[in-house]
Amino acid sequence: MSIDELRDDTPAPGVLRLTLNRPGARNAISLAVQRALDLSLSAAAEDDGIRVVILAGAGAAFSSGYDLKELAAMTEEDGVAAMLERDELLWRYFTFPKPTVAAVAAVSRGAGTLYAACSDFRVGGPDTDIAVTAATYGGANLTWLLDGLVGAGHARDLLMTSRSVLGVEAYRIGLLGRYAEDGDVAGEAVRLAVELAAQPPRALRQIKSLLTEGSGHDRRSRYERENAISRSELRPGPISALFASFFDARASR
Repeated sequence: MSIDELRDDTPAPGVLRLTLNRPGARNAISLAVQRALDLSLSAAAEDDGIRVVILAGAGAAFSSGYDLKELAAMTEEDGVAAMLERDELLWRYFTFPKPTVAAVAAVSRGAGTLYAACSDFRVGGPDTDIAVTAATYGGANLTWLLDGLVGAGHARDLLMTSRSVLGVEAYRIGLLGRYAEDGDVAGEAVRLAVELAAQPPRALRQIKSLLTEGSGHDRRSRYERENAISRSELRPGPISALFASFFDARASR
């Protein structure tokens, strides 16, 4: 892997941006790039100075998916081993403890869409073009997640037809959470990341954990788990301290 195939920068305090940088291959994700992404995330998880991670793509694509040329050159045994490793790396991205933002400025297919869907937030614009393509080759992806993002009806439509969804529709159905009408997806992603970085990091970590691990449990169990974490892990201080600014503003009137 070229050292430049995964770029990193800090567009704002507390924000790490990781950019897939293989524009000639439409940012196809090689195994080396995916491993490098995982290593960067592992380091970011331990760095208190990093509060939010943005995942972006260089050029005219977010990502076209896994590097099919690389997969085609593998033996059958190596291909199976690679896909098992990829599955684990994707899960580690999904369960990364800090907020993640996918800046889906252009085309997203295959594993690009997997990473976008597994991000906490997706930002797009007029040039966004997303599809879940697994059904076209007899596979299945995101059946465990997509209905929670866009609802059961839209999920069935997108997964079974593999049709592409452009930015406006993706925003309308909830596949995108933020929409940059002016096309400045990178800027909108940074603005969102700055909002997130301003929040108490422990609270965001626990909120993400509650949401990630809540699916499949009954509502009462999720309710009790939230209460337990709020009273133990988050340990809120006295009301007077938590809402000091509110009380100060009232007193000054």
